[in-house]
Parts: sequence; structure tokens; C-alpha cells
Amino acid sequence: MIGATLTKPILQPPTKKQPIVWCVGGIDSSGGAGVTRDAITLADLNVHACVLTTQLTVQSNAILLSKENMSASALNQQWQVLFEDTPPNAIKIGAIANDEQALLLCARIQTKLTPRPFVIWDPVLSTSSGGVLSDLSESVIDELLNTVDLVTPNTDELAWLADLPVTNEASLLSAVNRLMGKGAKAVYVKGGHATWQDNACDTFVCASHTIRFTQPKAQLGKLRGTGCILASAIAAFVVHNYGIEDALTLANAYVSEIRYNAFSAPVASGVKSTVANTVKSTVESALKSTAQDTTQRETVTELYYSSNALTYFARTNGFPTEPSRFPRVNFYRRSQVPSSDAFLSDEESGVASGSLGCIHSQGFPALTHTKLGVYPVVDSVDWIARLWPTGVRIMQLRVKEGSIDHKRQQIKEAIALVKHTNCQLFINDYWELAIEMGAYGVHLGQEDIDTANLDAIRSAGLRLGISTHGFAEIQRVRALNPSYIALGHIFPTHTKDMLSKPQGVERLAKYVKLCEGIPTVAIGGINLSRINTVAKTGVNGVAVVSAITQADHPLKAYQALAQEAGFA
Repeated sequence: MIGATLTKPILQPPTKKQPIVWCVGGIDSSGGAGVTRDAITLADLNVHACVLTTQLTVQSNAILLSKENMSASALNQQWQVLFEDTPPNAIKIGAIANDEQALLLCARIQTKLTPRPFVIWDPVLSTSSGGVLSDLSESVIDELLNTVDLVTPNTDELAWLADLPVTNEASLLSAVNRLMGKGAKAVYVKGGHATWQDNACDTFVCASHTIRFTQPKAQLGKLRGTGCILASAIAAFVVHNYGIEDALTLANAYVSEIRYNAFSAPVASGVKSTVANTVKSTVESALKSTAQDTTQRETVTELYYSSNALTYFARTNGFPTEPSRFPRVNFYRRSQVPSSDAFLSDEESGVASGSLGCIHSQGFPALTHTKLGVYPVVDSVDWIARLWPTGVRIMQLRVKEGSIDHKRQQIKEAIALVKHTNCQLFINDYWELAIEMGAYGVHLGQEDIDTANLDAIRSAGLRLGISTHGFAEIQRVRALNPSYIALGHIFPTHTKDMLSKPQGVERLAKYVKLCEGIPTVAIGGINLSRINTVAKTGVNGVAVVSAITQADHPLKAYQALAQEAGFA
């Protein structure tokens, strides 16, 4: 009996292995920052954290009393023992005490790890209480910049890394360009310390493009460890297979939600009450060694009240879900990065105090019908003629072949066919012809937003639909308040070449919630066997191409799709 019992494991292994992120940095005894905060953040986002300690610090919200650096050999031993059985999917680096530690990390990372982990460096220079944690030479900083995949300084740390003053948008861009010139692959500058900004604007720069992430500034108090939280969250979303733009967007939203929840009224009032009752004795006790006489202690305690009484520890939050906590996102091609004045113009025009929502003051006209159902995307007016008698409420004409005169004629005939029906016809790409012919609406891709005259489309009264492929692009599009947002591609598709990966139904459901009031359309690889699951996410419409155009009986295929999705 005993032998039979032992043939089965007591604990079943998990069906899905958690991704692993190594956290390299200092131990903050308060738990507010450092590798402790990294591990809490990663666990909150369903990632297993391994810890490699560079230094032990004795600190609180108010003061750093002491620190003890690990030797390079001790750090190397930590690396070796972890690498044997828990190799990383990503490595998040925080405080590096000295050149010896930094050079060891660079040498280890530069060895041929297969697959190579994503490496992010949050260049912690000092504690929130002012204690210096890192002492790195310029040549070693350059070596680190050439080794990691992303570096995430705040404006003070950016000035330290670049050895340039950072006091406005122009000097910020100059400092970033210096780091890129030194070999940095990508830089994400946190704007929370940028006193000249009306909003908190984070700036991401890589070889191909620049992105700005804008949030309202929070004035409610101080939150410990936000740099650690952000960098760890970026690593977490990367190892969960989000592209870098989406990982940055989600991490920004994650920190925003944590900040908002930490300063929510019930929590804040409770913390204030606790501080009022206990802080004086706690601080005096902690500072006895540095403030010997009563007058000094009273002075220090008073300073603590004025500067730190509203300092909070972060609470866990889970995957960010509140649309108002997501940043506004602006994309710029790297070859055409606008001036700092343009950055400020975007900031001033884009973010209302406390919430994003649909933040463009002049949105596009609303759809006539928002219960869209099955949304056929077809390549000729002949398909429009075959399908409109079914009662279809929305279609898209995507003409890719032929001369411009041929396309003009196709668009003209299609508009005439559905003019007196309930079918909302969108013209793909050719917005000028759509305006010329008096179309109902135009559908654009992400690459078209930079070149199309959106004001002309809006002024002509056309509806606008825009394709998106993830959280960053959705946030870019939400600011325009389009008539609908297309979300894709959900499944693998052969209709067109796609740079992005299939998103899947689970992410689709998150996208739908994020769009918050703007009608949504799912697209990409959707057929009869998949359409019901897609429709259950709450999308307003489901776009299909080959499921109709390659069917033996297209009209019957349309009806079957509508019935299976619950649209019929």
C-alpha cells in the first residue's frame, strides 16, 4: 500500500512553466525598493524571480544608514549556481556597486547564452533618501550600455550616464543621443523627475523610432521604488511575449495603477493616521546615531514630517486593466524625430488632468450602427454587389490591384450600390478618393496615420476605422477617437504579410476593454470554427476575408458565420 502510494507525486507539476527573470541589485531592508521590490512586482505579474545581490543596504524611507557591497567573486558564485538549473528568460539589473561587479556582469551576459535573455538596466544612482549606491567609471558605463538591451534612467540618472545637464526637452534628447552614440541599443527615460514638464512624459528611443508615453502628473505623495517596479514590469511583459512597445505601454500603465491605488482615499487617510501616531518615535530612534542631541533630533523629525510623511510603499496590482491609467502614446520615426517644441506641443494638446479617456477634442463621426456583426473585407465591387442583399451592416472595399482609374471606378460603383442601404461601406487606404467620391468611411493602417490628412477626412464627415496590433497602437489610436478600432491579427492569417504575432482571444478581450466605448472589430484568421469564441470577447464586429471569399457558397458562408457568432 505504501509503495503504491509513492508511485504518484504528492504535488503535481504545473501545466505551464513560469518564465524566469533574474533580478540583480541591492537589498533594501525596508522592502520599498531593490531586488525585494523587483521580486514582489514579478510575482504579481506571474513571473518567477531569482535574486543576485550586489549590496546590502540598511535604509528606510527617510535615511540610508549603511551599505555593504558584495565582492565580484560572490556575485559570480550567485550567477553560477542559478545558471545550472534556473537560466533566465530576462535579466533586470538595478544598483551596481562598482566597476568590478559591472565588468563581471558584462562578461557573463556577453557569453553565448542560448536563447539570449532580454537584459534591462535600471541605472540606480542613489536611494530616495539621497544615499549614493553606484560608483561606476565612464568606460564601464559605456561597456554596460553596449551590453544591455534597454536602459531606463530617470532624468537625473540620464545626466549622470551622458555627463550632460538635463534641464529641458532639448537637453534630454541630446543626452539620449549621446547614449545612443556610445552604443546603447535603446533608452527609456522616465519623466517623473522632469520638473519642466506639465505632464509626466517618458521617452523611448531606439534605432528605428521614438515613442512618448504621457500621463497626468500625480501630486498626491511619494511612492518608493517606482523605478524598480517599472523596469521589473517591463521585463515581466517581455518574457510573457509582448513586443517591446506593448511591454513599455503595459509597464507604464501598471505603475500608474499602483500609484493611483496607493494614494486612493481610504488607503491614504489610513497611512496618514498611522504616520501621525508613530512616525516621531520611529524616526528619532532610527536617527540617534546621526543626530545626537535633542535639538538635532527634533529638527530632523520635523524635516521628516514635511518631506516624507506622504511616502508610501507600493501595493500589488496585477495586470493593468483600467483604461484611464494607460498612457497616451505618440510614435515618431527615428529619422524624423520632431523638435523638443513638437514634443511639448503633443504633451499640451493630449492629456487631460487625471484621465486619458478619448482625449482628442474633435473625434470622428460615430457609426450609424454599432452592432456590426460579420464584417466582410472584399477586393472588388462585384463582391459588394453579391453581399449587400444579405443585410450586412458593414463592409470594406480593399482594392490592391489595377490603375488608379480602375480603383476610382471600383470605389465609385461600390458607393453607389450601397448608398440607400443600411450597409456602412469603408474604403481601405485611398482616403483622397473616398473623400472625392463621398464615401461613408475610410479604413487606415498604422503606417497611414502619419501620411493621411486626418483633418481633411474629419472635415469631410467621413467615418474612420484604424487597424491596431497591440496595446501601444491602441493607445495611439484612442487619442484620435476614431469611429471604430480594428484589433488583430487574432489568429495566423495568409491574407497579408504581418509583422506582428497572432494576438489570441485572451489578449483580444483585454483590447476590447481598453477601447472603452469605441466600437471594436476583430480581424485575422477568423473562420467558422473560431468566430463564436471571438464574438464572446464583446467585440462589436468580426472581420473576415477568406472565410467568405474562398468559400464554395459565399452567401451561405456569410449566414453560417453570422449564426455561429450569435449575430443572426
